[in-house]
Amino acid sequence: MSSNGSPFRHSPSPSALPSISHLRRLTDDTGILEHALGRIPRRREGYTTDDNARALWTATEWLSIGPGPECDSGQSETREELHRLADIYLAFMLWAQDENGWFKNNFAYDRSWEREQVSHDCQGRSFWACADAWIRLHSPQRDTARAIVERTLPTLGKIDSLRGQAFAMAACAHLLDASVNGIIALPEDVAKELRHHVSRLEQVLNRAFRDFYDDDWRWFEPALTYSNGVLPWAMLRTYRYTRNAETLKTGLESLSFLLRVMRTEEGWFRPVGNEGWRTSDSDTASRWDQQPLELFKLALALEEAAAALSFNERDHSARLVGSGSYASGNDHMSRVAVGRIGLEGNAEGSDVRSNSAYYRALRNLCKDWFYGYNDLRVKVVDPKDGSCCDGLTKFGPNINCGAEAAISYLMTEAICQRSSSS
Repeated sequence: MSSNGSPFRHSPSPSALPSISHLRRLTDDTGILEHALGRIPRRREGYTTDDNARALWTATEWLSIGPGPECDSGQSETREELHRLADIYLAFMLWAQDENGWFKNNFAYDRSWEREQVSHDCQGRSFWACADAWIRLHSPQRDTARAIVERTLPTLGKIDSLRGQAFAMAACAHLLDASVNGIIALPEDVAKELRHHVSRLEQVLNRAFRDFYDDDWRWFEPALTYSNGVLPWAMLRTYRYTRNAETLKTGLESLSFLLRVMRTEEGWFRPVGNEGWRTSDSDTASRWDQQPLELFKLALALEEAAAALSFNERDHSARLVGSGSYASGNDHMSRVAVGRIGLEGNAEGSDVRSNSAYYRALRNLCKDWFYGYNDLRVKVVDPKDGSCCDGLTKFGPNINCGAEAAISYLMTEAICQRSSSS
C-alpha cells in the first residue's frame, strides 16, 4: 500500500506540533521518568540518562522545525513548554556527567545513582544529543550544551560499542558541518580533534561492515538486535561531511538490507522483535514485542538517506560548474556507489532524485505503523496526548506508555515533517 493517502495515518497536519501532554506527564523537575504503568509514571523505577538524552533531542528537533505560518496561541504555548522541558533535560545531562566526561546512566527516584558499568551506548547518545542542542538551540541553552560537549571530548576515543561509536561519529560530523556553515565557532584544536575522531570512527564502522559482509548478510554485526537504524543513519550523516564514497555505499547498502528484513510482503514494517534477534545464520527473527524505537530509528535513517542523496546530487552539480569536467575522484566514486545500490540494492543506474523521493515515502510508512499500518492493524499511539504503547505483542499493544515509546513517536512525527532537504 502506498504511504500517500494511507487510511492508517491520523497525524497532526504538516507544521503542527503534536500534543506533548504525555511528555510533560512523564517529566518532573529532575528529568523524564523511564517507565509508566498505563500512562502514569512509575516513580519507583527512576530515570535514565539514555531517556533524558533522547528527550533533549526531541525538544531540540521540534523547536528546530519552526512555528510555521499558521502558529496559533496553542502552538506558541507548546513551543514555550518545549523550551522549559529542554532546560530540565539539559540540567539532567549536566548533573549526570562526571568531571571526567563520562555519563552515569541509571538513577533512582530519590536521585541517587544506581551503581553500574559504564554504558558506551549512553555515552555516544548523550554526546549526540548535547552536540545537537549546541547547534540548534539558542543561548543560554546552547552554552550549557557546549560545556557538556567539551567535557565529553576526552572520552570519545574510549567508546567501544558500535552504536556508541556511531552516535559519536555522527555528532563529530554534525559539529564540523555546523562550524563550516558558521552556525557555531569551534576552536581549531577542538575542530582538529573532531576531524580525527570522524576519520577514525568512519574506518571502524566501514571495517565492521566489510568484516561481516557477504551476499546474504549486509550488516555491521552477526545479528540484527536493537536500534538498528542508528548504524546506517550515522554512516549517511557522516558522509555529508566527509564525502567518503565508501561511507555512502555502506550506509545505503546496510539500509537496503534493513529494509529487506523489516518490510513485509504486504507493505508495512515489522521490526525485529525483542523476543529473539535475527542472526546471519538464520532467516527468522521474533515477530513480536515490536518496539516503537525501531520505527523511529528506521525513519531517521530513511530521511538521512534522502538528505545524503540530495546532497550528493547538489555536490556533483556544484563540482561540474566549478571544474568544467564531468566528475573526478571521490565525487565520481560516490555517484557510482549510488547508481549500483539503487532503491533496494538491486537497481543499476537509478536516478538519485527518485531515490530521495522513494526513501521519504518509506519514511512515512514508519509513521503509519504507529497509526495501525502494522501486523495487528491497531493504533499504538494516542495523538490526543502524545502517549505511545511500549510495544506490539501478539496479544495486542502493551498498555504501558513509557518514555522511550513516547519519544519514538514524537521523533518519528518530527522527522516526517522535515523539509525536503537537510
